[in-house]
Amino acid sequence: MAKRWRNWRRIEWQWHGLWSWRPPLWILKFLWRVTTRALWTSPRFVDFAAVRGGGSVERLKKLLQRQSPDQWLHAVFASHRGAGKSTEIKRLAHDLGDKYYSIYFEATVELDATSFEMEDLLLVIARVVEEQMRQRGTPLPKAELAKVERFFADVVFSDEYGQSYLADIRTEAKAESGIPFFAKLTAALTASMKRTSDHKETIKRQVKRFPGALMTHVNNLLSAANDKLVEDGRRLLLLIDNMDRYKPQVIDELLIASQDVFKSLQCHLIVTPPIDLVLTPETQSIENVFHCETMPTVKLREKNQGYWEFSGEGRSKLQEALRKRIDLEKLIPDATARDRLVSASGGGIRELLEMTQSATLDATGAVITADDVELTLNRHRSWLRNRIDANGWWEALAEIAATKRLSDDPKQLDVVFQRLAFQYNGDVWYDVHPLVSDLLTSHTSETKQKGTSKAAAKKKTAVKKNSAIKKKGLS
Repeated sequence: MAKRWRNWRRIEWQWHGLWSWRPPLWILKFLWRVTTRALWTSPRFVDFAAVRGGGSVERLKKLLQRQSPDQWLHAVFASHRGAGKSTEIKRLAHDLGDKYYSIYFEATVELDATSFEMEDLLLVIARVVEEQMRQRGTPLPKAELAKVERFFADVVFSDEYGQSYLADIRTEAKAESGIPFFAKLTAALTASMKRTSDHKETIKRQVKRFPGALMTHVNNLLSAANDKLVEDGRRLLLLIDNMDRYKPQVIDELLIASQDVFKSLQCHLIVTPPIDLVLTPETQSIENVFHCETMPTVKLREKNQGYWEFSGEGRSKLQEALRKRIDLEKLIPDATARDRLVSASGGGIRELLEMTQSATLDATGAVITADDVELTLNRHRSWLRNRIDANGWWEALAEIAATKRLSDDPKQLDVVFQRLAFQYNGDVWYDVHPLVSDLLTSHTSETKQKGTSKAAAKKKTAVKKNSAIKKKGLS
């Protein structure tokens, strides 16, 4: 995978210097596939802090800088999906590189993509920490690794099948020189946890028989890692991303039900749960367990302005983000078309990139025209309308658009989770996606028209009925 990524990066940078030449549109489409995500050290990175407001990343940075050696910061960093959390927490890790050794992983990659439990997460933490420390050239003590291996051999794989399973892993580890048995064992275990099988359930049952044992072993590994890092004046920071891709109930069960485990982790930790859990907790306020920071969407306008108006530097920042990925003025020479794409994003970075990429697919010529952009926006509007119809979200969206706030209606949280409404800075206000605002206008008009038609039909029926009664009376 790493080799494949390097190859893609090599292709990207080979093309990067050729923007003085106008490439065919198919090349632009290809480039969009490989250049949509900006890393925090990439020349494509744009600092949106000033136009987001809120200062959430800066507060996290200050908190980590002020931690004493006997303190561990366990924090939540939340926003709507696609707002740029991944880039921001990676940038945070980069900025604090002289004080912290950061290990980043995505929950949806390392764990089951739909649901996972604390035992699954602890196994992944053990695996990635051992792997990263080994690759760094400061491997964890063999004695600590051996304790974890014995735990699984004596407790989890104590039956005949389990012993055979361990023997196969040992054989494979010996065949691959340089990769320790611990790495092969934890890799096999985490792979098993990502699949639905009887074997997975057996492993979990065995581990749960000794609830504190796995936690103790993982903490011993974390302490050993910190002991190695302190030699360089640094400490361990775990960044667990993409938790917001899971249903809020799954992450609530993890963070709240297992809060004692999280509190005892011997490292600094930042997780990214669904913003729903911060706004309306499922069981208990997440702020009682973690330090919480939320990151607003890039603000393009003021609360009292129209959806297609601009105010402040948000527009220029989002155009800068596009400009760092493509030759914006050559690909979209019409300034009005560029503004339409930016406005239609609502300030959502992912929305902007997705719609611009879609416009490259709709374009038939060498550049993206205003007509191409409108075609893209119309297609996206239709897709949004179908989703809103299917889920009955019209009233929830209309209330957010009217009040600029969230109520206790669960459907309002659903539309925030689904990126149909965004949170903005200032006095913290909410509003619907600009394309949704267009749909609400047409939906209100259609509803009134239907109401008028029904009233007219009812009146016509009443007139006919009265006429029939009068005729009957005359006869």
